Amino acid sequence: MSPFPPLVLVFCFLSLFACQQEEPVPASQPSGIVIASQAYLDNFGEPPQGKAGEAFARVGYLPVRKAPGKVRAFPLFLFSKDRELQQILSRLTGKELVFPESSGLYSPFPNDLKVTSASNEKGTQTLSLMTQQSWSADDIASAGLAMAATVLQFEQTNKVFIMLNGQPLPQMPADGYVLDPETLADVEPPSLVLMAGMWEQGTDNLDELLVEFDRPVKVNNFKLYNSSENSIEGEYFTSIFQMAVVVLPGDKTLYKEGDVLRAEWDVVDFMGRVNSGSSIMPLRRYEH
Repeated sequence: MSPFPPLVLVFCFLSLFACQQEEPVPASQPSGIVIASQAYLDNFGEPPQGKAGEAFARVGYLPVRKAPGKVRAFPLFLFSKDRELQQILSRLTGKELVFPESSGLYSPFPNDLKVTSASNEKGTQTLSLMTQQSWSADDIASAGLAMAATVLQFEQTNKVFIMLNGQPLPQMPADGYVLDPETLADVEPPSLVLMAGMWEQGTDNLDELLVEFDRPVKVNNFKLYNSSENSIEGEYFTSIFQMAVVVLPGDKTLYKEGDVLRAEWDVVDFMGRVNSGSSIMPLRRYEH
């Protein structure tokens, strides 16, 4: 088993990974290490470190809802460097990545999109996209910017070409995409993106509640209330990578999929950006 257990999908914002409650680490146990790319450091600061093993902090980019032509970084954590770019692109375009409207980001990719990549010795990366679904011109343009920015975070890449069903992606510059700082929106303060429950597969046995943020955060204050506006009593922890508050409620039989919960939160990310709020969301169901 990996020393970094997979996190129940953040946006998932995110997401993303490792919802294991924090516990003291024995002195004899080797420390974990999270290795961050420059793009991650520039956008989110130093990543929280793990308990054992090795992980890799990277970023993806998605379009900004209210700023056409702009994309913004979000964090991704990998547990292997094998086919690193393909892992990131699969996450970026996959069905698991879900951002609420409040995040300001959205996914422009069709559900059946397949992405493959190939590079050459001149630092040019070529992406091949295949889809049978219709795709609006605006979404195609946004997708091109998002994928190009995501690929260009790698230092060995200085140009990206994207093909769609064998033809150059519409709106792609004739000479391909190059890094354009004008298209990169500033990262905003952290936000809450998801409330979920983890159940044993095929049962009504709830294990824990997860309240997830769009990046690693330090929690200043946090309270969680049920649909009757009663405080949820139990044990509260932060997850590995500090992207979620994990709650072990005193009575696990009280919660079911779709229950509306409210969280009051005050957090700060690792770049010092502070945010707080009161968020109401239905409880999503995930299974082991």
